[in-house]
Amino acid sequence: MHNILVIGAVQTTAVTIEKLVEHQFNIVGVLGHEPKNAARVSGLSDLRSVAAKHNLDFRAFKGINHETHVNWATEKKPDIIFAVGFSQLLHDVWLQMPTLGCIGFHPTKLPKGRGRAPIAWVTLEKEMGSASFFLMGKGADDGPIFSQSLFEVEENDDAGSVEEKIRIHIHKALDNWLPELKKGHWNPEPQDYSLASWYGKRGPEDGWINWNNTANYLNRLIKASSAPHPGAYSYFKDDKIIIWKSQIENDINIKGVVGRVLLIDEEKGHLIQCGEGLLWIQQTELESDAELKVGDKLGYNIEDEIYKIKKGLKNEE
Repeated sequence: MHNILVIGAVQTTAVTIEKLVEHQFNIVGVLGHEPKNAARVSGLSDLRSVAAKHNLDFRAFKGINHETHVNWATEKKPDIIFAVGFSQLLHDVWLQMPTLGCIGFHPTKLPKGRGRAPIAWVTLEKEMGSASFFLMGKGADDGPIFSQSLFEVEENDDAGSVEEKIRIHIHKALDNWLPELKKGHWNPEPQDYSLASWYGKRGPEDGWINWNNTANYLNRLIKASSAPHPGAYSYFKDDKIIIWKSQIENDINIKGVVGRVLLIDEEKGHLIQCGEGLLWIQQTELESDAELKVGDKLGYNIEDEIYKIKKGLKNEE
């Protein structure tokens, strides 16, 4: 029976642990990310509780490559390491530690969509999603694939529903593959490098809404930025407004100034004029008790703001 060590941080890690337990693998330890600022990690999961539920040896980490964590893991003598659901880069010592290898996870249809922030990107672009388990090497998400379960990202999907689809397809991918692994089969299929593409980093600031963009693009951006991410945002007067839900409007024959509230509907929310097209925004959060009304404008006019600042500075002289 293989000795399995699991490293991770989020729900995909928790689901992987549960499937390994279900298939009766010998999990010798769990390394769970417990960062100083938990709010900076989207979808962070309490792996300490998951490990306790199954009587698994648990160790928390902030920086995975610290010598004490490496030593702890080495003593477990893992045959396989599952490194699922965290963004820190593993030093070579981790890749060399297990007798068979390190298995990584990525939620895109590899070799497409390697790299950073894959859930946000596939939601934004409506690309095919996947639960892909692969043999890790020195490159980013480029190792041969053990198991892959694909799904469509649909028009109404946001980051939360995509994450739920990922969980469902982790079950499918592991149920298909783990029985073969248990039999000793170790035959991953190489990726086709000619089909490879990469995603770059996305941060909270990339959820900023420029109302001059099309309604179609902003609808995808709001969905991509939704929970477990920090949310898409704009500004209203001196408040920051977070927008969690949106819906395109194609039937109402109305036009207004970009960024202005054109209509308010109790169910649909606030109808906003975009650079091209109309967008209903819903589940909005304002920092103050202010309420959006018809005719209000979202976002800043940069030149007006510069004028106000310069005028204020002159008055102070």
